[in-house]
Amino acid sequence: MIEILINLGSGKDYRENWINCDISKGVNADRYFDVRRGMPFENDFADQIQAGCVLEQIESNDDFLFVMNELWRVLKSTGKLTGYVPNGLHPNVVWLDPMDARFFRKETFNYFDHRENAYKQFGKHYGFLPWEVVELNEADNGIIHFTMIPKK
Repeated sequence: MIEILINLGSGKDYRENWINCDISKGVNADRYFDVRRGMPFENDFADQIQAGCVLEQIESNDDFLFVMNELWRVLKSTGKLTGYVPNGLHPNVVWLDPMDARFFRKETFNYFDHRENAYKQFGKHYGFLPWEVVELNEADNGIIHFTMIPKK
């Protein structure tokens, strides 16, 4: 069985055997679209979505909520979302990239994880569909790497 792998925001990171997707037609990708307007894939389509340098560039809360729920929709129930975001408290990354509009802390992921009080009290109320955070690490350079699975 072939795994369906999506590299969202592929930029210069073109991956063989992945569906490489980007908003910019100035990079080599297989599909071009604005994730804030939806992903052109069926429900429960992908085994994995890699989203590096994507989530921090979504400025509007409404767009961010939509994108998180869109990622949830496209992933299979056994699928996983992997990616990385800047830690908003780390001096080497905070406000470094002028295109970054949103920053994270490791605790931010509690708002997505259905087992956490932050999700139960706030994240669910905001409208986030339930996730389970299965891996969360911060590199020395201040980048938070995450793996989440949708709870369907």
